[in-house]
Amino acid sequence: MHKQLLLAASAMTLLAGTVLLTAVPAQTQGLVQWSTQIVPKPKKQERQFRAGGGTYRTLCVRTCDGYYFPISFKVTRAKFNTDSIACLQHCSGGEARLFVHRNPGQKLSNAVDLRGNRYVDLDNAFRYRKELVEGCGCEPALWAETSE
Repeated sequence: MHKQLLLAASAMTLLAGTVLLTAVPAQTQGLVQWSTQIVPKPKKQERQFRAGGGTYRTLCVRTCDGYYFPISFKVTRAKFNTDSIACLQHCSGGEARLFVHRNPGQKLSNAVDLRGNRYVDLDNAFRYRKELVEGCGCEPALWAETSE
């Protein structure tokens, strides 16, 4: 008799578990299925420039060879547009872009343009160190010329 009771209790427990699993709401089933699946990594998207408060160093970068020079050493985000215009005035024809990094605290390896693209990921990053690129250069801005 004891064996029959134990068998009946086991059968009831198994039946109750089956009923509970099939009675789980669809949302919970989705959660269970989701937690047991391998989720693929999202495709690499363009990083958005996310700058908080603080000060930054702005650099003008020639896109033809990666050469860079400072525009400002300690500015806030509010001055990025002004520095970007100054950069473009130094290098005509859209051959330059403004890059920024926190100052103090970061180096060129952390510099990103205003869209969030990293300097070190440019096709021509540091190219100027290895070779002289013919026709690559910046013309002086008109306001830099002096009249005598």
